[in-house]
Amino acid sequence: MSAPDGERIVVASTPLRISLGGGGTDLPFYADRFGGDMLSVAISLRSTVTARRGRVDGRIRFTHDETSLAREATGLHSPYVAHALAITGFTGSCEITSSGPVPAGTGLGSSAAFTVSLLAALRRLGGDRSLNGATPELVEQAWSLEAERLGRPVGRHDPYVCGLGGVRRLIIAPDGTTHALVPGISADTLRALEDRLLLYYTGRSRDSAAHLAPRPGGVAERTERLHRIRAIGGAVLTALENGDIDRVPVLLREHNEIKQRASRSDDDFGLGTALKHGALAGKLVGAGGGGFLLAFAEPDRRDELDAAMSAVAMPRVPFRFSRGGTAITDISYDTEEILV
Repeated sequence: MSAPDGERIVVASTPLRISLGGGGTDLPFYADRFGGDMLSVAISLRSTVTARRGRVDGRIRFTHDETSLAREATGLHSPYVAHALAITGFTGSCEITSSGPVPAGTGLGSSAAFTVSLLAALRRLGGDRSLNGATPELVEQAWSLEAERLGRPVGRHDPYVCGLGGVRRLIIAPDGTTHALVPGISADTLRALEDRLLLYYTGRSRDSAAHLAPRPGGVAERTERLHRIRAIGGAVLTALENGDIDRVPVLLREHNEIKQRASRSDDDFGLGTALKHGALAGKLVGAGGGGFLLAFAEPDRRDELDAAMSAVAMPRVPFRFSRGGTAITDISYDTEEILV
């Protein structure tokens, strides 16, 4: 005789990302007028979603930092999950668990990586067996969930880079058409860059929506700043394509100077300490206000830099560049015939 349907679990995992140049030019208030151009790389820190069908109580259970149970998706504490269930047409009771190495709001694209993983897991669990990883259609769907359904002023940068993985030059037209290109950077140059970029956790977090939305009266100033950041991003790409790794920290310093002049805070988030102990350059990742400090340092200065940053309670978080994007694993148990 055959066993009834067995346990089936879908696991979808999506890398986080760091921006190497052009950060912020994907934001709607800028990209809708001028288009966006960004250079970023997915990294080995990942946001993972596990999903399974069915509960005997008929409810939906979602667990992240806390757990919520509800008869209907709208009763969950996460609007992301409620909208993802609606978008995918997933019905019935289920359990969804989200996990990841970094807190939300720390500037590595974790909300987009979570959204891509969530949609991928639900679509696969719902029967879309053709989905074996992120596609442009899936990452556009993830952007739409955040930007259109939730009304967050986010750009397409995070879901595209996180979902598709690797090093990407993201070109966004004013009409939203997006091309995620693989730039012509040699493997040797990427290894040299990977060995010189270090992430330090500041212990801060922020609501990215509050930082991404332009302040009233500050649109012209912010637009000009993004023009300059875009130009620096193009220069970073050229330097890497030419194998000129020494040019990168110079450009990172220029980028950080622009952001510092625009900041209203005197807090340098540990950058001063990093520069005194071996870092050639650094910048706060994400829209600002917390998260991680990205430092550029020669490998022989890493130990000194790590010790100095640990002394100010900013530990290094190891990572590597992620060559792949979203990965989906479909696991089934107890579906074989039972011998009697």
